[in-house]
Amino acid sequence: MGFDVIVVNYRCHEALTKCLSSLETWESEKLSTVFVVDNSEVPLPDELVGRFPRFIWLVNPENVGFSRAVNQALRKVSAQYVCLLNPDAEISGTFWSPVEDWLNANQDVAVLGPRIIDTDGSIQGSARAFPTLATAFFGRTSLFSRLWPHNPITRKNILAIPSLRAPIDVDWVSGACMIVRRSAIEQVGSLDKKFYLYWEDCDWCTRFRIAGWKVVYHPGVGSVIHHGGRASMNAKWTALYHFHRSAFLLYWKYDRTPVKIGSLFAFAGAMLRCGIQGLKLVTFYSSAKHQDQRRP
Repeated sequence: MGFDVIVVNYRCHEALTKCLSSLETWESEKLSTVFVVDNSEVPLPDELVGRFPRFIWLVNPENVGFSRAVNQALRKVSAQYVCLLNPDAEISGTFWSPVEDWLNANQDVAVLGPRIIDTDGSIQGSARAFPTLATAFFGRTSLFSRLWPHNPITRKNILAIPSLRAPIDVDWVSGACMIVRRSAIEQVGSLDKKFYLYWEDCDWCTRFRIAGWKVVYHPGVGSVIHHGGRASMNAKWTALYHFHRSAFLLYWKYDRTPVKIGSLFAFAGAMLRCGIQGLKLVTFYSSAKHQDQRRP
């Protein structure tokens, strides 16, 4: 069997159930082992674990972060290919066979990213270019991009072309679903644990490319549905912090400018974006709380 699957869960049991059910539904004979690494810090429901007895459950007493959780499972994989899959994502239709056939025919590819679609059917920008200083100030979550969604900077950094079917070389693909060749992992190593949450996928793909491997986005091999989820305010603050912290770590790691001046500009841009998004969070939750208080 060609694939091991790693799913890292943090308190999204309902979505996780749908994710794991999709793995059982579509070509389950192609799967060797499914590892579910749980960072929830609360006990898993017995009915959830009991519903999927085939799968290997690795439960952490505390939230060790995404990279460390993935690495726990990576130490146990044995299949030719390893798939990282978000717990709020689902395999949709025949998927594993075309992925396996294509990777078998393209031995120079370390990482393959499939087409990822939102619940409404729109294409997610899961194929991306390595971030630049412009990305720090004008990335897809910035105020600039919200005012001008299809600006040249966003189009350059994020690829979302509905008509595209052919494979293309890219800098990195989203970790919501990526398939990685195990022999490449053995050469390059596991995820960098310094990336607690976010940007670990970009770093990993960059390391594969530096080692001479290709990273490919191939929307023609199949689709994965990525639902996303609503989080509490505390969770959103945590995500906001780790997103920008990891972004800065990424810039710093690969910055080749004198005395890392580029990273300082990136830090300034990240802090500006973080502040704007933080104010939006405060405004949103204050408004929601005010409306709740006005209800009879």
